[in-house]
Amino acid sequence: MNSEIMNLLKKNKIPHALFFLGPEGCGNLITALNFAKKILCKKNNNSCLLKFKTIQHPDLHFLFPFPKGGIYNNYLIKWRFFLKKKPYGDLSDWIKLIKSYYKQCLIHKEQINNIINIINYKSYESEYKIIILWMPEQLTLYSSNKLLKILEFTPKKTIFILVGVNDDLILPTIKSRVNIIRFNKYSFNYIKIYLEKKFSIDRYQSKLIASKSEGNLNKALKKLNNIQEKYLEINFVTWIRHLFLLKKNFFILNKIIDFSNQINFWSKEKQKKFFLFLLEIFRKAFIYNYNNILIKEIPITYNKFNWYNFCIYINTKNIEKISMEINKAIYDIENNAIVKIVFLALSLKINKLI
Repeated sequence: MNSEIMNLLKKNKIPHALFFLGPEGCGNLITALNFAKKILCKKNNNSCLLKFKTIQHPDLHFLFPFPKGGIYNNYLIKWRFFLKKKPYGDLSDWIKLIKSYYKQCLIHKEQINNIINIINYKSYESEYKIIILWMPEQLTLYSSNKLLKILEFTPKKTIFILVGVNDDLILPTIKSRVNIIRFNKYSFNYIKIYLEKKFSIDRYQSKLIASKSEGNLNKALKKLNNIQEKYLEINFVTWIRHLFLLKKNFFILNKIIDFSNQINFWSKEKQKKFFLFLLEIFRKAFIYNYNNILIKEIPITYNKFNWYNFCIYINTKNIEKISMEINKAIYDIENNAIVKIVFLALSLKINKLI
C-alpha cells in the first residue's frame, strides 16, 4: 500500500475526500478497497472481513459508470464480479464485461441522488461510511456539480475515495476539495515477481511479460492470460488427437499416460483451469453442432485442428456424461486426489463416450 496512505492510517487522520490518481494498471482501485477494509474492519473481525471478501459490507458503497437508464442494483452484481476478477482492470474492461459497446457509460444524477440519501443515514456496523467513486472522469456535468456540493458539506464519519486516471477531465473545483494521492506505474521487478509468485510462471516468461507491460499490471495480466489460453489450446489439441488415435492404435495409451504425468506437475490452479477449459470446449462443440450461429468464431485453430469434424462427435447422447465426468474430475483434484490418475481415468472415459 502507498506509504502516504499508510501514514494516514497510522495517524488516524483521514480526510473526508481522497483521490487515488494514477495510470491504468497502477493498482489504485484495489488499494482503495484495501484502504476501506482497514478503516471498516479495524479489529479484523472475521464477520467484517468475510463481507469484504464478497464485497458486500453495508457501510461500503460504490459509484461507477454504466449506461443511462440502467438499474444500479443489476450493475452492482456485475461490478462485484469485476472487482474480484479484474481489480486492475480499466474502463474498456468494464465496458466489455457489461457489453455496453454502443452506449456511453457515465455516472448519472440518479446515482448521486441515491448516495445523498445513503450518507444521511447512520452507518450500519462501522464507525465510518465509505464511498468509492471509480472513474470520476465519467461524471456528467450535473453529477459533478452535485458531487461538489456533497464534498463541501460531507457528513462526519463519511469518506469519499475517488479512483481515476486523468484529473484533466475533472472539474477543478472538485480537485480542490480532495486530497490527491498520486500512484506511479509498477516497476519491472514488481511485475516480474508478482507474476512468478501469483501464477508460478518461470522467470523467462515473467521477464518477457514485465518488459512488454510498460508498468501496467492490467496489461501484464492480459498478456499472461493470452499465453495461458494458447497453452491450453495446444494441450487440448494434443490430448484429443491422442484419444481419437487410441481407437486405432492401443500403443497411443503410453502417450496419454505421459501427458497425464506431465499434468501432475502443473500447479493446482493451472490444472483446474485446463479442466474448466475442457468443459467449455465440449460445451461449445455441442452448441456448434446444433446451432453454429451461436458460436461465431472457431474456438480452436491450433495446428490445423478440424473443429467441424470434432463437433460431429459431441451430441445429445454424450454431452451430459462428458460434462459430468469433467466436473467429477475437478471435484477430485480440489480434494487432493492424485491428478495423473484422475486425468488418465477421465481420458479413458471420454475416449469411450466419443
